[in-house]
Amino acid sequence: MRPPQTVWSLYAFAFGLIGAIFVFLGAIFFITRFPVSGAPDGFFLLTGAAFLLVGLCCLTKSRLQGRRIKRLKMEGVPVAGNIQSVQPVIWINWRNTRTFFNWPGQCSPWVVRCSYCYGGRTYTVKSTLSWLKPSAAFQQPVIYLDPRHPARAYVDMDTIRWEL
Repeated sequence: MRPPQTVWSLYAFAFGLIGAIFVFLGAIFFITRFPVSGAPDGFFLLTGAAFLLVGLCCLTKSRLQGRRIKRLKMEGVPVAGNIQSVQPVIWINWRNTRTFFNWPGQCSPWVVRCSYCYGGRTYTVKSTLSWLKPSAAFQQPVIYLDPRHPARAYVDMDTIRWEL
């Protein structure tokens, strides 16, 4: 499975997985009539359904964000941006296959914050998640923006150079 490209897709994966596990356990407990002490009947099924619903909402948000990015890449106005900061998202760790221990930030994505000028004003935009570290050299990535709402923009990750 490929790593998530947005935080919303990560949330959708996590809540969907937790919901599926709860629904599976709830179905087993219901079929076998296994009593769960301290919990009402159907607790696992209802909790799993709630997690699945939250995961579905996050998936919808992720798909809408993906459609907006696709539309900006096709119809948006390209401008040159300046990288302001590059930060790891240390609370996300994905597929640590190098070591047994997983230290914060070891297998984390990066987020690039860029600024750009349009119509005499300066705006900032954050990129989607990148699983490669951007190069520290000076870069001017292409940013696609909506001319009607210049604050709605997308950093084209294909125009960023990466460290090897």
